[in-house]
Amino acid sequence: MSQHLDSEAEFFLQQGLQLSRAGAFEDALLSLDRVLHLHPDRHDVWHTRGVTLSELGHYEDAVASFNQAIDLEPHAPEALNSRGIALYNLRSYEEAIASYDKAIKLRPNFHQAWHNRGNALDKSGCYEEALKSYDKTLEFEPDYSKSWYNRGIILYKLGRYQAATDSYDQAIKYRPHYSHAWYNRANTLNQIGHHREALSSYDRVLTIKPEWYGAWYNRGNVLHKLGRHEEAIYSYNKALAINATLYEAWYNRGNAFDALGRYDEAIESYRKALDLKPNLREAWYNWGSALYKSGCYREAIASYDRALKLNPGFAKAWFSRGSALRKLGLYAEAIASYDKAVQFQPEMSEAWYCRGIALGHLGQNEAAIESYDRAISINPDFHPAWYSRGSALGHLGDYQSAVASYDKALEIKPNFPDAQSRRTLALDHNQSLQASAHTNSNEGRIAAERTDEASSCSDRALNTEEPVRSSPPLHT
Repeated sequence: MSQHLDSEAEFFLQQGLQLSRAGAFEDALLSLDRVLHLHPDRHDVWHTRGVTLSELGHYEDAVASFNQAIDLEPHAPEALNSRGIALYNLRSYEEAIASYDKAIKLRPNFHQAWHNRGNALDKSGCYEEALKSYDKTLEFEPDYSKSWYNRGIILYKLGRYQAATDSYDQAIKYRPHYSHAWYNRANTLNQIGHHREALSSYDRVLTIKPEWYGAWYNRGNVLHKLGRHEEAIYSYNKALAINATLYEAWYNRGNAFDALGRYDEAIESYRKALDLKPNLREAWYNWGSALYKSGCYREAIASYDRALKLNPGFAKAWFSRGSALRKLGLYAEAIASYDKAVQFQPEMSEAWYCRGIALGHLGQNEAAIESYDRAISINPDFHPAWYSRGSALGHLGDYQSAVASYDKALEIKPNFPDAQSRRTLALDHNQSLQASAHTNSNEGRIAAERTDEASSCSDRALNTEEPVRSSPPLHT
């Protein structure tokens, strides 16, 4: 009878193993339970049962099975390692580490347990300790590409980008078609500004996995940084053909069109991004900037208002709103917007400068000079502010001070024809006043010339917001 039971148990064990290999885990579990009903002391079957439960995602039951295996055979490192994996999946990282430690104590060269210990330490935020665990893995198994790869992730988190790249290179050396290693290598190179090398790595990813929309998206971001906007749009289009709900790609596609001066297409892309994510303030802002550049100032203001509704402290949007109002001749409203900009970002020299321009249009030259002075105190080399300060001083009849301001503008930018011509006019007026004073002329002072603003409020401050950095996460 005993022999019959052993044969029966062996039959169910083999059946369970075959079903497990075929992915029929529920049926495999039934067969393994039959074995344990006949032989409840088989620690190896308890272990196999735990692995099967883990495959089904039943991690708590898996831990219970591994515990049965360990109780029957406390010196089985495989069961301790498997229990650690189940505990890891339950996010019980400290318990997982303790289980891996016991496995390693029994088998110090157990490279999988060292690797898994590194993963748990990573999740616990113990990056340096995780790195040491991966290094131990590689000491025993130098070609273990997973540890090289995860080691790269840890180094990236520690800000050691070159070392991370070297680690990904090792992973790729032992596994040339390791798409995730190529992808993270590209992300790391992009992080340190090696955009062309990053582009090559994204290209390698896409030869292995052409449908990886995240790689197409990040490839587009790199091309955009390199100024290759048409190619960037092609990459964003590829990403969107695979995943049309990727709002970041619609948004950055809009930025690429904007950089090409194709504002209608930029606006359409921003619209698509906002359909998917209505609270994306950068898209509302950049939509406004595209409208501004198209001469649609009222529509631009409406977009800036939407951005400001999402973030009332968005200084750049207040500034750009002020510039649109100034274009419409609404100078008092423009000044109010510039005031909000400098309230939230007091060191924004462009806002102080443009505030001065708007004040000048209202004839408030003393206040305009104060604004120019604030701009210059923040950025002493801001030549348009020196120039406009000279114009305001000229309006006040202080030609000598105006000449000094024009001199500063020309010192910073010698090839500045407007400043040269205004300086000459101011000198002439000053000399005329001096001559008049010498001869006690009763004909009165020469009226200060009303000069137009030399350079309009700096549109360069209306640049689009930086691309949304929403790269798919690093894979562990």
